[in-house]
Amino acid sequence: MSQKTTILFYTIVGLFILTNVHAQSRLQDTALSVFVKTQLDSLYEKEKFPGILVGIRSGGKNEYYTVGFADKEAKKQFNANTFFEAGSITKTFTAFVLQSVLRDFKLSDTASILNYLPDSVQQNKALEKITYLSLMNHTAGFPRLPDNMKLEENDLQPYQYYDSKMLFTYLKTAKPSDKKRMSYSNLGMALAGVMAERISGKTYETLLDKYIFLPFKMVNAQKSIANSNNKSQGYLDDSTKSVYWNMNVMSPAGGLKCSAEEMLTYLSCLSKPINKKSGDIIDTLLQPTITLSLYQILGRAWFIQQQKNKPSFYWHNGGTYGFSTFAAFLKDTDQAVIIVVNKFNSNKICDDLGVSIIKKMQE
Repeated sequence: MSQKTTILFYTIVGLFILTNVHAQSRLQDTALSVFVKTQLDSLYEKEKFPGILVGIRSGGKNEYYTVGFADKEAKKQFNANTFFEAGSITKTFTAFVLQSVLRDFKLSDTASILNYLPDSVQQNKALEKITYLSLMNHTAGFPRLPDNMKLEENDLQPYQYYDSKMLFTYLKTAKPSDKKRMSYSNLGMALAGVMAERISGKTYETLLDKYIFLPFKMVNAQKSIANSNNKSQGYLDDSTKSVYWNMNVMSPAGGLKCSAEEMLTYLSCLSKPINKKSGDIIDTLLQPTITLSLYQILGRAWFIQQQKNKPSFYWHNGGTYGFSTFAAFLKDTDQAVIIVVNKFNSNKICDDLGVSIIKKMQE
């Protein structure tokens, strides 16, 4: 896999400068806007996060709310185009890419991955039962991370040296579990991205451009995040700054760097597909594949939250050492939400806020 491991997108749409949660929304104190402002005020006062950004897509337009700072030392606030790490929301992009490649190469997602692995890896017949679908819905039996990836304490870049050679070395002797159940795996989704590369002969970044960024009109220009003056600072804890991850071969599991503007564009195109070809892929991704609980189902990467007397919504969250994120959308309505907290291990609060907002949007 290419050493280019960070996935960058950048839009040149005019910036929406945000001041504080009471001043920047263009909504006229609707029930939704009042609800969001109240929730953010309360969370910020209670949790003392560095900052929170909420982006909402509704009625054909985007609205943004923020409290705190994207960079608290510089007193820099979030805006619609501020970079952040999306974390595992990346997995939904990877599933879209893989499903698109399988369609174009006329392969079923229930087929074994074995024939497209390197010859030396194909000798491991324990991998024969692994299908593309099982990579996308976490039923392949792989652990969360490969056992030849050594995580060092206090290492802020845990993935950067784990490359495709190490991945294939692991796969040569891997013995996935035979239990037919969901077991969340960064390894499995990273392999899904690698399989899309091997089938197509194109890099993961090229496939993102081909199937998502360009058709969804998410990229007007590409800009290195390293040189951007509009990126959020993530925090591991109250006093420790994080660094943006270089995820190397694991990038399809969580390497996306993006903005709220771009994420809402993505979610909007999932809710209201741009054409039939895209719509067919989305319908496949959102098909239930495995039941997790009474109201929770897993599609291909996307979690499906069923509700009494209301349509389901589709969601995924993400976490890195500097960010906790949540994305959700409602099908066919062009309604979506993205939540960003620039602090590690804040997913429960981030998820709860996102769920409460998407449910409020359904009232």
